[in-house]
Amino acid sequence: MKLVFCFCGKTPKGPVKEILNDYQARISRYVPVEIIEAKTLKIQARQGIHVILSPDGNPMTSEAFSGFLGKSMLSGKKHLFFYTGGPAGFDQEIIGAADLKISLSDMTFNHQLVRTMLLEQVYRAFTILNNEPYHK
Repeated sequence: MKLVFCFCGKTPKGPVKEILNDYQARISRYVPVEIIEAKTLKIQARQGIHVILSPDGNPMTSEAFSGFLGKSMLSGKKHLFFYTGGPAGFDQEIIGAADLKISLSDMTFNHQLVRTMLLEQVYRAFTILNNEPYHK
């Protein structure tokens, strides 16, 4: 399975970009990773599971998220898509096509920080699935 992160807008050079690059490299040890940065997000036409991050989504612990990731890996789907919106949120097309809506927190965060938090949680999920010490 390939993980595809679909982000609204570009990540500027600097600390956030460096952190994203670091977590992308870490996750790439487990599965292929693709990052799409687009001015306007569209639902990806490729077969897969489509997940949007939204404040009104399902909250998950890191352990529950790793369970979701593990089940997704076994689903036979080719891609797992994660969408993070910009300041205006998502178009109805993306909301309607989502298989799952998750929340990282009840708090509102800058969309650049959410990217970092998402990739960190994906990496953490892989370490949980592989019984590696990072999560401890």
